[in-house]
Amino acid sequence: MSPTTSAWRHRIAAGVAGAAVLVSTACSAAQQGAVGKSTAAGPVRDGGTLVVGQSSDADPGSFLKTSIGNILSEYAVFETLTLIDPRTGQPHGVLASSWTLAKDAKSMDLKLRDDVTFHSGRKLTADDVIFTIQKAQDPKTGAANQSIAGQISHLEKKGDDELTLTFKQPLPNIFDLFETMPILNKDTYGDYAAGRNVDGTGRFVWKSWTPGGKIMLGKYANYRDAKNTHLDAIEIDIIKDPTAMTAAVRSGRVQYGAGMAALDSRSLSGQAGYALVTSGGSAIPLAFDVTKPPFNNKTVRQAIQYAIDRNRIVQQVEGGQATATNLPWKPTTVGYDAAQAKQYTYQPDKAKQLLAQAGVKNTSFDMVTLNTPEATGIFQIVKNNLTAIGLNPRPVALAAADYDARIAKKDMGAPAFLMQASNGLSPASAVLNRPELLPKGNLSHLQDPEYGRLVDAVTKATAGTDQQKALKDYDAYYIDQAFAVPLIIRPTLTVRSAAVNGITPTQMGFLDVSRAWLSK
Repeated sequence: MSPTTSAWRHRIAAGVAGAAVLVSTACSAAQQGAVGKSTAAGPVRDGGTLVVGQSSDADPGSFLKTSIGNILSEYAVFETLTLIDPRTGQPHGVLASSWTLAKDAKSMDLKLRDDVTFHSGRKLTADDVIFTIQKAQDPKTGAANQSIAGQISHLEKKGDDELTLTFKQPLPNIFDLFETMPILNKDTYGDYAAGRNVDGTGRFVWKSWTPGGKIMLGKYANYRDAKNTHLDAIEIDIIKDPTAMTAAVRSGRVQYGAGMAALDSRSLSGQAGYALVTSGGSAIPLAFDVTKPPFNNKTVRQAIQYAIDRNRIVQQVEGGQATATNLPWKPTTVGYDAAQAKQYTYQPDKAKQLLAQAGVKNTSFDMVTLNTPEATGIFQIVKNNLTAIGLNPRPVALAAADYDARIAKKDMGAPAFLMQASNGLSPASAVLNRPELLPKGNLSHLQDPEYGRLVDAVTKATAGTDQQKALKDYDAYYIDQAFAVPLIIRPTLTVRSAAVNGITPTQMGFLDVSRAWLSK
């Protein structure tokens, strides 16, 4: 591949170089923690069973959906073509040993490792990758990044370990698809949903699943780098109640808990014998239905954004483990502008002036929020801030199932709503996948050709300078229109006992425990 100034091409080139580091059989466990921030500490020790807890049950037929119930098993049982380093944004090869982008950026040649086998013993081939991409393209699958997969117009096998992907247009977000697309066994995929024959290529074999109870994983002895798989087994207990999860971690019955309340996670991690693990990240926007008065007036939406004390949310609700911001992206994003992120600072007097300018006062309205300690805590601060400028938001706290159903129907049922959205996706993927950012059918019912044009520019920009300009232009419009502006961004928090080492979060917030070990 010839040198170029394109940030995307640099990203691809860096990934090819990084692949050699990640896939080398000589890698130590500590080196393999390069993707994500490893919690490794102390000497590596082999053997033992890691007992972890998660709050949602497994969904073995939905590995392409990034289902939260697969948060701990997905990257232990399966592998992806590449993974993105959350610190640098660069892709590293896992099942892909190299990739080459065509000069017109409309196709990519992929070369697979030639030493990969499924747990059933069959060798991984390009046919499995083609099968997986076709499943991700099928709307019936409901894959996490179907919109990206749908931009792949042709798949051609060039050999058992080689294939070419042809794109409808340049795809700067192709690595977001790879990140969330564990490669399936084309011969046994039909058996996955039952949870009996879940056949992947990862370090651990899916042994058994008791719905609502536990998942048992065992070390894959024939893994290409089995010497760096340190645990004998992983037991994943389903503990749906956050209080019970905290109690299980405190008692030592569970050595790592994913699903504790954020405040409990911070509190417990501050005690001797425990440590906090941060992964992924979420943006929490305050959004409005722009078709409903008074929020059809941009000035009112802006006034409310100036009225909110984001720093108080960071400290009182998130315990300092968050960042006040107006942008839904991570600061490492190409084109991120720190000045834009600070547009709406806490200025209650300015908020009052803008409301007076809009002729709005003593207005009451419903605000939808999840019925969780974090969400209701944020709502209470927002309510106090808005009451101070003469507004009265009334809480409509919903259980997760009801909340998700409203998002799916694109009808929040209230003119204002607090929501949580993962910010692991690149902007080019997020604007086509996150329901509050969609150019058409977004949760705010914003319909503006100019917004559609800006989204289109973000999704098509490939060169570094073009990406920077496209995102800055998009963000300027997004902040000015104030239809779904974040209050904060924050990582996902989980807690491990001090004996657990080597947990590696992924860019999208999943948790790779496949290279973990237990110290004495």
